[in-house]
Amino acid sequence: MTQTYDAVVVGGGIIGAAAGQHLTAAGYHTLLVERDDYGAGTSSRTSRLQHCGLGYLTAASGSIAAFLARPRSAIECFSLMRRAMQGRSEFVRTVSERVRPVTFLIPLTRENAIPRWKARFAFWLMTASDGGRVPLDLCILSAEEARAHPALKGMAGLNGIRGAMTFTEYQYHWPERIVVDTVMKARAIGMEALNHTAVTALAREGALWRATLTAAEGSCDVLTRAVVNCAGVWVDEVTALAGAPHIRKNVGEKGTNVVLRLPESLRGIGFETITSSGAPFYLIPWDELHYVGPWDSASDGRPEGFRATEGEITAILDQLGRLFPSFELRREDVLYSWAGVRPRSLARDSKGSSPVVREHDLTDEGLPNVFTFTGGLLMTHRDAGRRLTRAVSRRLKPSGPSHPLDPMSLTVKGLDGVTEASVAHAVLNEQARTLSDILRRRLSVGWQPDLGLRHAEAAAHLAASHLGWTPEETAAQVAGFIEETALEFGCRPLSG
Repeated sequence: MTQTYDAVVVGGGIIGAAAGQHLTAAGYHTLLVERDDYGAGTSSRTSRLQHCGLGYLTAASGSIAAFLARPRSAIECFSLMRRAMQGRSEFVRTVSERVRPVTFLIPLTRENAIPRWKARFAFWLMTASDGGRVPLDLCILSAEEARAHPALKGMAGLNGIRGAMTFTEYQYHWPERIVVDTVMKARAIGMEALNHTAVTALAREGALWRATLTAAEGSCDVLTRAVVNCAGVWVDEVTALAGAPHIRKNVGEKGTNVVLRLPESLRGIGFETITSSGAPFYLIPWDELHYVGPWDSASDGRPEGFRATEGEITAILDQLGRLFPSFELRREDVLYSWAGVRPRSLARDSKGSSPVVREHDLTDEGLPNVFTFTGGLLMTHRDAGRRLTRAVSRRLKPSGPSHPLDPMSLTVKGLDGVTEASVAHAVLNEQARTLSDILRRRLSVGWQPDLGLRHAEAAAHLAASHLGWTPEETAAQVAGFIEETALEFGCRPLSG
């Protein structure tokens, strides 16, 4: 007999995980399906910051003339800032063990200097957005204090600096773990979840949707009252499976970062500024390293397989060299790089992207009880889960009772090392199927400076008995992990 669900969530990134968790908590019998591993796509290529939304506010706080010319855009930016602050507050207070505070520094140069009252007003607006529950710790430095700040040593134009601002942001320990945690919490309250399983067909069957699920073991069909499309940059592909290729809601934008070892004076400190074209540019601490960027470029329409190009890496190094010429950084100083495609809502004119996040009920567009989400952000994923659940509830009632949203602690001990217990837990309790699943998304060693390469053989041998790998398959997993690391991140071994 074909299994029937209230909702099938397509996509196991952070938005799909949050949707599954909130739907299950509301009483919907839910299945989540992810064609790769949980958090392996866009969610793994985020900025890794639970940021306050200052960039949105900056975009909205131009001149009065600019506001009057585009009031809708300014209002949307204010709304995004408010949502970012509320998401920051909720997440930091709910799962403090998964985040850490980072001091950020913004130099006030001739190009971006603002009056002190305006800076204080902007931070007052942000603080008011979350009721001051998680402080921003704003500190405004004078020009003399900024010139003496050790993190600004060697910055171009330091003699003409107008001052600086410091404030507190929060950083995820590693974003893939946030996704896995969310999926596991949803499973604990009754959600079913399948990774390494693709939705390969969707067809209307009476009042239900028939979804064909395909994995290495074979294919099967399930029925569902609702389809919740959280496939990120692939949402339009899923909509096309349902027979509506003309419905487009998403556009992708590529962002590239590089990882470097910067001078000791910047250790642990974040740095934020803008490029000559007005784009944001960050130096974000990652333990003893920094990741630098992003460098934005157009998407070529093929989101899978994005990797940093030499031109993009050169552009980032050039921008960094303009900011800190004394660093004298070269291409060989780049330890690794990554690129990803940000899912963006298609603008209302269908000609570009919009920064807004949106849930879409496609019922009136010919796809009854199909819902999709665009522009999703890791830092506001719980809000996304609530919004999608409300959208579904306006069409369908849940078939079961409600459950607590957070039934268990997020803390799982022993995730910082490769041990027999940690690998067994990843496989037996958290559905890890490959070496990359274990090292990159279940254990933190996959984001150490060598991206987990030194642990690959040990982890593979520990996983082999649980996953039934032969010696040849174990060796293939190690070789595949090494190849993936080189291909996706351009990683080179660290000396010493």
